[in-house]
Amino acid sequence: MDEIDLAAERTDMLNAAAIQAVLGKNETVLSTGICRACNETIEPERLQANPYAKHCRDCADEAEARAKMARRCGPR
Repeated sequence: MDEIDLAAERTDMLNAAAIQAVLGKNETVLSTGICRACNETIEPERLQANPYAKHCRDCADEAEARAKMARRCGPR
């Protein structure tokens, strides 16, 4: 292996560790039951299905649509 291969391997390992840290952080804190976007109550059915939900159904749908558009069109 040369230096470029080692650097690429190290970058991949650091990226994987960073992703796992972010994913783990989001899932370790239970939801407060209040949407972070609109400050309305998160639906009880949603909290029962996902006790870590941070957004109500409508705000989660909007965020997902924005993310999908960003993936399709690129960041704006």
